[in-house]
Amino acid sequence: MATILIMDAQKEFRAVLQNVLTSYGHEVVTAETGAQALEIMKTTSPTVMLFALALPDAPGIEVLAKIRATAPALPVIVLTGSASTDLESRVREMGVDEVLRKGLKMDIIMQAVNRAFQHAGRLAKRSAAAAEQTDASAGKTGQQETILVVDDEPDICDLVGEFLARRGYQVKTANSGELALEMIQKELPRLVLLDIYMPGVNGVEVVRRLKSKDLLTKLGVIMLTASQEEPLLQEALNLGAFDVLSKPVNLDELELAVAVKLALSAPE
Repeated sequence: MATILIMDAQKEFRAVLQNVLTSYGHEVVTAETGAQALEIMKTTSPTVMLFALALPDAPGIEVLAKIRATAPALPVIVLTGSASTDLESRVREMGVDEVLRKGLKMDIIMQAVNRAFQHAGRLAKRSAAAAEQTDASAGKTGQQETILVVDDEPDICDLVGEFLARRGYQVKTANSGELALEMIQKELPRLVLLDIYMPGVNGVEVVRRLKSKDLLTKLGVIMLTASQEEPLLQEALNLGAFDVLSKPVNLDELELAVAVKLALSAPE
């Protein structure tokens, strides 16, 4: 039986959602405030979360960031009464599954919940496969794999870093291309997750400098980007990046790409 956490300040709306979801046989836990939701997350591992951004005790974005740090792979459906495209973009950058407007028919919300359950199922299978691969690689090397996450958005670094740390990787973060190059020079990671668009030294330039120092033979690079500029993406791959993943980051796809790259470059 799946457990669904409903986070919404409106008592009536919570009650309607709870009645519908329990009628389908799901266990439902509800929270009225961000603080309550965070407290519930300490003792409960929900399968899916319905999250309303309008909260009485804290900005919804801040609470969502804390929840993503606690449970990076948790499928989240955000409910909002706002029509702000900027807010929706920020939320999607945090890796939520869907953003729905309040006032939609209940059958549309239920369709989104079903898609989130399917996502959770795929994630569980891929996580198990990736965990097996990680264990195999760790057995060969005898130590944790080190991954450097590079992004000028701290929320992305926190989200991806926490997710990978919970998968057993040693994670370091950098908020600029310059800092990433300094850290790599001091200690080589096995893998770098690298945002393309950053102020100053961008991701493609970082890859170019790594290649000039012949470091791409010693570490792998996976690019992260919200851009669809084909020439830029192709340049990163031509320089030696292993893969390019789109933002908002799909964590199960990220985990699979990381496991595959580490397996391909594992020492004999």
